[in-house]
Amino acid sequence: MGDSDTKLIQSPQVRALDNQKASLKIGERLPVATGSFQPGIGGVGINPLVNTQFQYIDVGVNIDVTPHVHADREVTLKITMEISSEIGQASIGGITQPIIGQKKVDLGEIRLRDGEASLIGGILDDSQTKSLSGIPGLAQIPILRYLFGQVTTDHEQDETVFAITPHIIRGTDVNELNQRAIDIGTSTTIALRHAGKAQAAPAPTPGAAPAQNPAMPTTAAAAAVASGTASFLFDPPTIQVAKGGTFVVNLLISGAQNVASVPVQLNYDPKMLDLVNVSNGGFLSQDGKAVALAHREDENGLRIEASRPPGAGGVSGQGAVITLTFQAKATGQTPLTVTRGGARDPGMQSIPVNGATAAVVVQ
Repeated sequence: MGDSDTKLIQSPQVRALDNQKASLKIGERLPVATGSFQPGIGGVGINPLVNTQFQYIDVGVNIDVTPHVHADREVTLKITMEISSEIGQASIGGITQPIIGQKKVDLGEIRLRDGEASLIGGILDDSQTKSLSGIPGLAQIPILRYLFGQVTTDHEQDETVFAITPHIIRGTDVNELNQRAIDIGTSTTIALRHAGKAQAAPAPTPGAAPAQNPAMPTTAAAAAVASGTASFLFDPPTIQVAKGGTFVVNLLISGAQNVASVPVQLNYDPKMLDLVNVSNGGFLSQDGKAVALAHREDENGLRIEASRPPGAGGVSGQGAVITLTFQAKATGQTPLTVTRGGARDPGMQSIPVNGATAAVVVQ
């Protein structure tokens, strides 16, 4: 009787680039004969010519892995594993050739977090062999077979378990700016802008004017309605903010009639203020229609255009056309002014609109 227990642990490490295949081979290379035959001269009396060549095959543990690193420090691995060994030999054409036993697993793709382990098991072999040898006849008698024969029993178990753990050595630095969504314009107004997160309204500070409800006209708006001329207004008209903080201001229109689009140009000191986001204020979409926003910053200022879909008709009344979010970069005071602006009806005819100015104080 013989009993043996073998446990083999290997801990290889492979470093690979993103989306680049890496291979790991642990084992040996066995030669396998290949040949080509040529007929003899005249076909009679001369043996055919045999040209024998050898090629080597990898036997052992062979792993191919292709990693893809995601922004949230997760890794997708495309893995193919093969376990092979020489289990015997065979004579083919007078040449001894190895017999290769193979276990191959194609895992496809698995996704793991950085440092998370994935166990791959179930690769189990269980073989049992029983053989009888001795004097014919006597070895088969129940009592005498112990004297004239020998019974051999072989029981073999082989189990293979893989533990795969990815580690991101150097990944991409992803910050809040990289994770912002972006909006694009329509087929007629092509633009690209960041859609920032909703900003909380700044806390009121002493001396600051309270914010007005965009749906409620101010005194100036009421005067504009009385005169029959549309006007722009900033809500709030005076903003006080700390350096490094953000604030939200609405650009309102009052006394508007049959408005389909609103193009405006705003001026401010870019050394003091940084535009964070431009969003729809709700006036042009009061009937549920989608509004296309496009904005561009150049040396002349900030140009913004909010447009209703073609054929949607115009809207009237008062309300916030756009909502602007700024970040204060430096202390001081700067006006926020509508230097050029107006409105257009569904037929693209201009509608005059009076300008507006707001005061921004950065403390």
